[in-house]
Amino acid sequence: MTAQVLTTELASLIQESKKKYPDLRNAAEYSLAELKALPNTSEAQLAAALDVQLKVLQALPLLLQNYATELRGPLLISAFQVCFLLQGSKTAVVSRTAAASLQQFLAFTFDKVVIADDSNSSEEPLQSVSAQEGSVSVSSAAADAYHLLEDFSLLACGKQPNIYHGVQLSSAFALELIESILASHIDTVAKHEEQIHVCRTRLVPHLITILTEEFPFAPSVRAMRLLRLLTSKLLSVMAVELEVALNQLHYMLDPAALPAWKRAVALEFFSGVYSDSSLVRELYAQYDEHKERRNIIGDHLALLVRLAAENSAVIGLGQHLSQFEVYEDLHPSPIALESAGTGPLIESSLKKRGLSPHWSIARTRFIDQADKTEPLELPATYLHALVLTCINSFAEGLAKFLLPFTVPSGLKQKQTRKTTSSEPRRGDSKADDNGGGSGTKAGDPVSAESPLSEGKLPINPMTLENHELYSQICTAASMVEQCWPALLATFSTFLNASLDSEYLHALIRSFQRFTQVAGLLRLATPRDAFLTALAKQAVPTLAANPSKASGPGVHGESESDTDRDPSDGEPDPSPAPSVSFEQKKQASQRSTLIVTRNLLCLRALLNLGIALGPVLTDSWTIILETLHQFDVALLAYQTQKPLSGGHDSRGSIDQNNIYGSIDDNEIDSERKAVETAVARLFQSTSELPDQAFLHILNCLSSLTYGVSNLPKPAENEAKVDTTGVLSPQPVTMPQRHRFPSTSSIDLHKALGAKNSICLLDRISHVAECNASRLRQVQPSSSGWSILTTLFIDHLSSPAVVAEIRISAARMLNNLVIQLLSASKEDSLEHRDRVIGQGIDALATAVSSLGQSDDTKAADHCSLEIYAMAFEALTLLLEQHGEVMRSGWDTVFYIINSIFVIDEQPLDEGGEGLAEMAVSASRSPRLLRPSFAALQLLCSDFPTSIPKSCFPTLLDSQYYFASQHQDFNISLTSISLFRSTSDYLQRDQTDSEGIKPEAKVAGCETEKDLVELMKGKRGNRSRSAIWVYLLLRLAHLMTDSRPEVRHSALHTMFGIIDAWGNQLSAEAWTMCFRLVFFQLLSSPELKQQASTDEDSWEDTAILLVQGLSKTFMQSLDTLTGPDNYPPVWNQLLVRYGDLLRRRGLGLSRAVFNSLAEVLAAFDRTYSAHRMPLDSDWLLWRDHNPATYGLQGNADNKEALEAYLKYIRQLRGLVDGRSSAAQAETVLANLRLCITNSTPLTYGSDVDEMTNVQKLVLENIGLIPMPSSDIVVKVAMELAYLVTLAFQTNTSRVDKGKTLVALARAAMDALKSLVVEQRSVKSDAALPRLLSISLAALN
Repeated sequence: MTAQVLTTELASLIQESKKKYPDLRNAAEYSLAELKALPNTSEAQLAAALDVQLKVLQALPLLLQNYATELRGPLLISAFQVCFLLQGSKTAVVSRTAAASLQQFLAFTFDKVVIADDSNSSEEPLQSVSAQEGSVSVSSAAADAYHLLEDFSLLACGKQPNIYHGVQLSSAFALELIESILASHIDTVAKHEEQIHVCRTRLVPHLITILTEEFPFAPSVRAMRLLRLLTSKLLSVMAVELEVALNQLHYMLDPAALPAWKRAVALEFFSGVYSDSSLVRELYAQYDEHKERRNIIGDHLALLVRLAAENSAVIGLGQHLSQFEVYEDLHPSPIALESAGTGPLIESSLKKRGLSPHWSIARTRFIDQADKTEPLELPATYLHALVLTCINSFAEGLAKFLLPFTVPSGLKQKQTRKTTSSEPRRGDSKADDNGGGSGTKAGDPVSAESPLSEGKLPINPMTLENHELYSQICTAASMVEQCWPALLATFSTFLNASLDSEYLHALIRSFQRFTQVAGLLRLATPRDAFLTALAKQAVPTLAANPSKASGPGVHGESESDTDRDPSDGEPDPSPAPSVSFEQKKQASQRSTLIVTRNLLCLRALLNLGIALGPVLTDSWTIILETLHQFDVALLAYQTQKPLSGGHDSRGSIDQNNIYGSIDDNEIDSERKAVETAVARLFQSTSELPDQAFLHILNCLSSLTYGVSNLPKPAENEAKVDTTGVLSPQPVTMPQRHRFPSTSSIDLHKALGAKNSICLLDRISHVAECNASRLRQVQPSSSGWSILTTLFIDHLSSPAVVAEIRISAARMLNNLVIQLLSASKEDSLEHRDRVIGQGIDALATAVSSLGQSDDTKAADHCSLEIYAMAFEALTLLLEQHGEVMRSGWDTVFYIINSIFVIDEQPLDEGGEGLAEMAVSASRSPRLLRPSFAALQLLCSDFPTSIPKSCFPTLLDSQYYFASQHQDFNISLTSISLFRSTSDYLQRDQTDSEGIKPEAKVAGCETEKDLVELMKGKRGNRSRSAIWVYLLLRLAHLMTDSRPEVRHSALHTMFGIIDAWGNQLSAEAWTMCFRLVFFQLLSSPELKQQASTDEDSWEDTAILLVQGLSKTFMQSLDTLTGPDNYPPVWNQLLVRYGDLLRRRGLGLSRAVFNSLAEVLAAFDRTYSAHRMPLDSDWLLWRDHNPATYGLQGNADNKEALEAYLKYIRQLRGLVDGRSSAAQAETVLANLRLCITNSTPLTYGSDVDEMTNVQKLVLENIGLIPMPSSDIVVKVAMELAYLVTLAFQTNTSRVDKGKTLVALARAAMDALKSLVVEQRSVKSDAALPRLLSISLAALN
């Protein structure tokens, strides 16, 4: 029935195509003839034959179930032959069923081999088969498998089988069956030498032939799949045979010799190899490490370099920014074009430039298209995508294997929990545990994997010599050391190409992990090379010069020039869709901005810094300089003015917006991730060892010094061994880690101070993160010295701009305050060391400012820095002054630094106070902040100040009191002396060896006093400190300002009045000798007074009055064994010097004071005689009546004091007196009468003046032991009687009549005569009467 239908149909077709389609007619006629030639078989016969074939195939599985043991040898061969025969049937159902049955018999055959191997039955008959070393005896099951594999191999080669005679199989089907055997039973094959021998001698040579010659697609793919199986499973036993096949794959990558699909299959093969890191290590160990074999891994990675750069235009090579994004922005979507009226546009008409999974990946891998006779279309960038996959897998595999070995034992369990994937180890269960990877989350492709969360150093895997996987570790390390140049070149190619987000993240993640592995292996050269390459991509090259962004293109070319394939001789004839000029301009401007690629690379670089921190040594420069260059790029755009204040109506781009990306959310996310990475990087420095931290600081400081154009000081940088662990020779480090940066176009100069301030901010942040280290470790090891030196060099250099100097000062102060604030929980000893450390830094900063100033008047910037230092010092004292036990000398040094002090030699015993040469402060602006610190010390923390520092404290008070720029501070400073004195006298502790009554004898000069205070003469004396306080006040009494002098006087005598009773006789003597006597000898006090209103005379008067009270207060203590104060005569000598000023007020004060002292002595010691020769001489030589009077000067008060003093003095002497003394007294008294000034209001007619009364009183007190003295007294009285009646031109004032004096003198003379008359033996009576009568005449 079927034949008839076909015949009818063919005849009809012949008739219809006779004229129009002769070829079709000929074919139909030929088919009809063939149909008629067929034997005349009925439909029933054909159906019966098909049914028989299917029943035979259905019976075969029953044989496997029921006769498994007996089914071997010839029976098994017959069964296979049935399957082979029916598999060749043209009936599809029969062929497919036979193929399935054939697979069952194959599995059955090799399963029996496994059973036989496990049983090891000695009763099993053995058969001899060929092997590598001749023949071997195997079980019947193994023999059946051997013959089957051998005949399949022969059939694949197109040869006749040895056992399965008559079998006809295609080469492709034979290879498929072999692949099925190896895929399912490769472990069984590996255990049998005879089967390995078949693979060596039959299969591998044929595979090499297929790879070498131009075989069709299907067998080539089958051959590649078989080679993949053999390589992954039997490499260890077939390394020699597979070497040729693997090497042939390298030749298959030649673009000129083979079709593209064959290159793709070869790359897919290696892509699979690289995905199995254990296989890569085994290949490298078998070939690359074997001197007599070819390099498989190394050579292939070298080939990838050329393949990656091949046809570079399709991947956008050479465009440093994300041109993938820009291209998409420039070309509208098909929907947009169709809606605009341009007609439908299919996706293939748009040129896809760059790598993306959307068009760079084949839907099905070519190596998986074994059932295809022809390959599918090859995507233009498919090979590049495979190359990228290869290098990513290679780097990831190394990282997954090696990184777990670097984790310290204490952290390994914690790190394992965080692992998201693990790498299966080939044939080694222990390797599975130890070789687990530490993958990253897909959402964070460049996250750092730092094993330093607890501050432990990462382990160098090469040091694990006793580890069971040490040989594999060495192999992996050798791969890193030998293959890194090719890998870096390939990575660099793709870093400069256009990649979509997925590929870009994967690339940078792999790049980062390989660099991390190299660093942890201590391979400095590959580590630094990869870091440098990554650094170049982190900062946009053109972002340093934003002015170029305004041109038509990145380098001034048009967009069509930049997009053109450089390998093409002519531009693309197919024009791109119409793009407006503004779109081109916008794309050109965006190409100079920071894009996702830059941020990802920077983040990877920062994460590497976190992961490799302890081992980077000098390579920190690469990371830190890159971060700085990125900051510079941001600063450069911030300093540019926008073209139009933002987006204008034409869509121009604001240049202040440095970030450019199609997806704003993506760029914002990456920017935040970079900021987080920067924070984590600096925070991680707190967990680094001290040596590694010093490397960071050295790199940062070197970079900062370079940017600021300052010479870097000599330093002892930390030395870390960077020798490659795999090489016997040290690794040669590059001389410079720097790479082309924005500084090459003088951008640093354009940015000015912002550049240096940015670096200083980074350093300050690092210091802030390491406050604990800086507090707990010695300054030389913690980096404190480096930090403070850096800040101080910047703040003190006049060559640095003011903004940088002030910023450096602020950061130094913040560092000191933060360091001390963090030390509150430490022990007292440790806290005291830290406080001293911070104070020393402030002192060094202040000292450097003094050294840098050429003149006494500092510049405005230096003054600002000074003020900031004093604020920091005040805050430091407020917080820690109570617990400070050291560093006080430095505190006072800082406070006193505002003064330019010329140190003078100490007084060696000369007359007057030693000169204190203190110039004005550097600026009045500094006085108040510095004085605030001093006030704080004196008011709140006197108990904390060591007694050894009190002399310095007193000097500081003196400096502030003596300055002339702020009068209020001078007066306030004087008041501080009083509070200091009160504390000294109240504090009676001797914790510092202070003896309140320590011997001060022999302290003759100020130098002796200082030595006594410092304990150079035994125990320090509190009395000496107290006397030194008075000495400092005494220096202020020579100040040119009377208010200051008088305030100092009042303060000094107030202190003496309050605490003088606690001083010993020695202390009082020292006080008089070093303070009062020296003060009285000051030239300012001894100079001739010009007027009565002279302020110096007022000072001298106050001094004398105070000394009078002081002497009376100390009289009991000062009185010696003979009840005579030993300093009295010296005091009279100094008073005599003062009286030479010839000032009436001073004379009055001196004689009143002396009279009071003599009165006090008379009351206490009247029963004793005291030598008063000096007193007499002082009175004799300094009569105020001899002073010249100017203007309306009045000498009456001075004369009264003068006369009271002689009256008191005469009361202390005995009754004997020489005639010469009496004559001198009478002469001085006469001068007092004649030269006294008249009364201003009133007259002396009826009543004598006080001077006249005192003169007569003193005349009456003259002792008259002889008649000569009596006569002289009588003559003087007679003179006074007649004085009122004498005509004297000098006495013209009516207020001075002397009438009352005459009457009183006459009465006195009368009394003298009467008194002498009673003395019968007095021979002077006649003379007296004569004198009296002459006076009355």
